[in-house]
Amino acid sequence: MTRSYALFLGCYIPSMQPFAEASLRRIAPPLKMKLIDMEGATCCPVPEIVRLADHDAWLYVSARNLALAESLGKDILAVCNGCWETLYEAREAIVNDTQLMNEVNSHLNLLDKTFEGKVKVKHFLEVMVEDIGLESLKKAIKQPLSKLNVAVQYGCKLYKSPDSKFVSYFDSIIESLGVNAIDYGAEKICCGFPLSLYSLDEAMEERAKFKLDKMQSAKVDCMVTACPGCFDVLEKAQLLLKRQGLQYEIPMLSLTELIALSFGFKPQEIGVDKHRVKTKTLITKLGMGGN
Repeated sequence: MTRSYALFLGCYIPSMQPFAEASLRRIAPPLKMKLIDMEGATCCPVPEIVRLADHDAWLYVSARNLALAESLGKDILAVCNGCWETLYEAREAIVNDTQLMNEVNSHLNLLDKTFEGKVKVKHFLEVMVEDIGLESLKKAIKQPLSKLNVAVQYGCKLYKSPDSKFVSYFDSIIESLGVNAIDYGAEKICCGFPLSLYSLDEAMEERAKFKLDKMQSAKVDCMVTACPGCFDVLEKAQLLLKRQGLQYEIPMLSLTELIALSFGFKPQEIGVDKHRVKTKTLITKLGMGGN
């Protein structure tokens, strides 16, 4: 059975991480997922900025995005931890407060839109485990990944899921793919994204560097994350810390890329060769050629 979702890509993926989108669109058909683009969708908006500055603006913009999905009659599939947090929390606030829902719709009506809470907000991890199922994931695997030793970067927001279930979902997917998740001792430490909004240099030196040092000491082959914010910060950190003579060169993959590689898609098909932190050593280890 094919399952359809309203695809919410957010800002980071279309603008800076097209490989995450390309790999998602590649793996969707084998997993019997139909992705419906949400035309007119905007930034979620990012909670660390907009919600702090103007809670109402954050809520109304979120509600508009929710209304777009509801007009399609499809649950939202969010592939960004931050987008999931915003849309999920905004939906929960609205559907559990009749007065707030009426207030929100009074604004949405000006745009000829409405939101009644008929659709849900689902994280990619949630869809993979609860809707698609791990057995379906395993059946689609063509390329063994058992040689890979990976550092998993969960991202803070996964711990905000009910009972932190998304963290265990991430682990289950990694296990199903057959890769070796290496305990590097800093899994729960923030990548530095919130701090980067104040000072990128401080975020690099006080958060990201600590995590990168731990991963390097653990001798991982690559880092895997489901959070575009974490990807961005930890990628920039590796590039910027070169100013201090520090060399990490830890290849990074979004989870959708890792899945796509396991399905047998070539690195060039999904954009792994477009990463700023080069992935040649990683791809060579998999026997899939360099970039």
